[in-house]
Amino acid sequence: MKNVPTTNVLIALKNILEYKQKTLPSVIDHKNNNRINSVGDLLEYYVKDAFCEASIGLENTDDKLKKYQQTFSYLGNSNNPPDFIVRHGVAVEVKKIEGKAFSPIALNSSFPKDYLYNSDIRINSACRECEDEFGGWIRKDMIYAIGNVSGNRIHSLWFIYGDCFCADKSVYEKVANKIKEGVLSIPGVEFAHTKELGRVNKVDPLGITYLRIRGMWGIEHPSAVFKPYINHDPNHTNIYVLMKKETYDNIEQKPNLQEHIDSGILKCEIVQIPNPNNPAKNIDAILFTAIL
Repeated sequence: MKNVPTTNVLIALKNILEYKQKTLPSVIDHKNNNRINSVGDLLEYYVKDAFCEASIGLENTDDKLKKYQQTFSYLGNSNNPPDFIVRHGVAVEVKKIEGKAFSPIALNSSFPKDYLYNSDIRINSACRECEDEFGGWIRKDMIYAIGNVSGNRIHSLWFIYGDCFCADKSVYEKVANKIKEGVLSIPGVEFAHTKELGRVNKVDPLGITYLRIRGMWGIEHPSAVFKPYINHDPNHTNIYVLMKKETYDNIEQKPNLQEHIDSGILKCEIVQIPNPNNPAKNIDAILFTAIL
């Protein structure tokens, strides 16, 4: 029996259009009854609520969690990416940009991902085993949800599949491994095993100081990468969804978005974007653009 995803990015888009939510949600931490003020956390709640309609309008974090548990198989945090995984569906990583500028996105120690692989040493065991009861998973589509926010106002929000602008993992691994090999070849330094580029132990005479060598990855903002294809209204909230056409065709549960297209709020078009692994060739993609 095929496991059908509990939700998908098109349902998330429809929920955003239906509720016309242009601002970050109001969320109260059930542990201390304080209102959450972190813009990054609130953007993450906004994105999770878009995928999980039942949680929209709920303010208490515990109430939201109960709804999320019915939709998501994994909930991570900044130290344990991705931010969430749709049960039987995609993995989602939320990234916040302060202000309207299309600034590069900091990915820190995690290189860009076209897909999320179960074998990735950077994900924890809870993520790796989150769907073991259903037979487990090997590879998941990856969506980057990238939001430009000022205060509680959302200026733009991208839902972009990793395979539309990230190369194959071997491209990044090759660079990281070459750097790691070069670091490890330095003579007279005591290195320790690490998931990072390197770790030097016993730097000082007492042998109590260590040095971590970390990669700090980043990637250009999709609005900069795909500027020729998009319409952007700086005075409104702009929502974009970009995926390969074959990805779109394989989504079984497609909500009816026609009324939003007819009203002029939403535009759907087939575009040809450069292949991230070979820019000499293009791939067919579906681009949704909504201006609220």
